[in-house]
Amino acid sequence: MRLQKRYLGDITGIVISLVILVLVIVGTLVLFNTPERARGSIQNQGADGVSLFADWLAGRGFVLRSLNTPDSVPLREDSVLFVIAPRSGFERLSRAWLDVWVQNGGTLVVAQENRHPSDLLRPFGAGIGRLWLPVPRSELQLPTFNWPPVGQAAIGASHFVKVSCGRTAVHMGDCRRPLLAAWGHGRGRVFVLSSATPFTNEGLQDAGNAQLVENLVLSTAVPGQRIVFDELHHQVPMTWLFTTPTGWAFWLSLLALIGFFMWHNSTVPAGHVPGQPVTPVWAEADTAVAINYLASASRQFSRYETITDHYWQRLKRSLARRYGLDSALLDHQFVEMLKPYVTSVEMGTLVYLSTQRERAPVMTGAELRQWVSVAINISDRQPLTREVYEYQKTV
Repeated sequence: MRLQKRYLGDITGIVISLVILVLVIVGTLVLFNTPERARGSIQNQGADGVSLFADWLAGRGFVLRSLNTPDSVPLREDSVLFVIAPRSGFERLSRAWLDVWVQNGGTLVVAQENRHPSDLLRPFGAGIGRLWLPVPRSELQLPTFNWPPVGQAAIGASHFVKVSCGRTAVHMGDCRRPLLAAWGHGRGRVFVLSSATPFTNEGLQDAGNAQLVENLVLSTAVPGQRIVFDELHHQVPMTWLFTTPTGWAFWLSLLALIGFFMWHNSTVPAGHVPGQPVTPVWAEADTAVAINYLASASRQFSRYETITDHYWQRLKRSLARRYGLDSALLDHQFVEMLKPYVTSVEMGTLVYLSTQRERAPVMTGAELRQWVSVAINISDRQPLTREVYEYQKTV
């Protein structure tokens, strides 16, 4: 019994120490995991922040905006989106929205120096891989961003861009290990740099980095346009204890110690059959994950209205250019003006789109895809133009 009490005291001390360690880790994240301390944040004025880059953009006449909430997305008025040093994952609907935004003419600039999150570049057919040996400095291989000349840029890259070389312009590195790559996506463009150092306050002190950043910005946008910064994904997610290998190892060790403690606590004489196993801690974690998933699904349906509004306005602009009408008219006035130029089938389709758009908040995913497909089909179709219509009516 004295031996059992000794083990009981040791395990109790270990469990208390682990609980204190968890509280210290969580407290440290709460204290230091803020935008003012996050690498790549425009609110961070330290060495690894990008506040100087944001101030330079504002001084050159660019309009700045930041994405700070889960439901904030780039809009059609935004020209360039900078995602610098992301550390948390992107929701599926956010990735789909980015895909649509770039295909409609937006420019995405990603400076990612780790493989997590790995889902940001997936819609664009790219990813991030680790280099065996880091690359402290590199020079441009193509002239696009090399005027004025950049020379050697201190990028400090420990990763590379995983992308098909056949469809990509490799500006830094080589075809096997690109460090700065660019490619077209629909009517937009994607630029990926496997390091955030050139954009940071410390990195901009290097002349090569400063010239590289200036050339990159001025080749993608002009002063007066709006530039957006993603400020939502800089912080380490509070769920890292459940979503990373380090967190899983911690919980497995804790569960093993708790199981050992319960086994000794349930033994009466030495060699007694162990008692019932401990209820797994991950059962509660699964409940929390399910609740977060339901909340994410609820937010997803509230965004369908924004998606349908975007494609409806795109359809109105396309038809207005085609028939010489005013796209600023109210929806029912615009549809009324279209009657002389479209067939009864096309008019019925427009009425269907207009009516279904009011159901956006309660649409299912399949209904949304069908609605968008019909809208795109009419927008890209080449029916009777106004000039041809007037001529045929005269004849």
